[in-house]
Amino acid sequence: MLPRLAQGFTLIEVLIVVAIIIMLAAMLMPVFEVATKRAEATSCLTNVRSISIAAALYAEDNDDILLPARVSGGPVGYSGIGWGLTIQPYLRNEAVLVCTSDTNPTVATGTYGVKRSYGINYELTLVGGYNNSALELGDIKDETRTIMFFDIRSDLRRLGLFYPYDGTAAVAARHREGANFAFVDGHAKWFRLEQTSTPENFWSPY
Repeated sequence: MLPRLAQGFTLIEVLIVVAIIIMLAAMLMPVFEVATKRAEATSCLTNVRSISIAAALYAEDNDDILLPARVSGGPVGYSGIGWGLTIQPYLRNEAVLVCTSDTNPTVATGTYGVKRSYGINYELTLVGGYNNSALELGDIKDETRTIMFFDIRSDLRRLGLFYPYDGTAAVAARHREGANFAFVDGHAKWFRLEQTSTPENFWSPY
């Protein structure tokens, strides 16, 4: 008796398998998307923490004076050098200046610097709006409760913000309807924007 030949899949069976695969993929896509966004938020939090620690090292080398938002110098035609370039010697990798969720990291208009996704708190680092003007650590009431860096809206092409004038309008809520913030002491935390000013104002050094 001749052996029975193996039968292949029918067209209907193949279509059923394909349909099942498509349905499973549709069910899993949101899960993958959430996992990706969480990973990006975690990476961003690590970035701002690293930047804040680098800024602390800068202050340690400069008589406890904080990293200025902008220092004088740079090519002709620029208003100064941005903090992202000034802090370079204290960073292991320039890539920490960019959040993976930010599709358009930029350099502040008129400032010589590097592309970045983070802003700096002008209340501490651009006192009076002048180059090279930053507070000393001793001027800050509580380093653990004073914001230094934050997710910034890259479309504004700015170095940072003055809280009394700008509010949180320059902060980018890139992560779960909130943003990552790094404090003067070096720790970083996620907040919704309104949580940074109410009931306590984390932008003020005093």
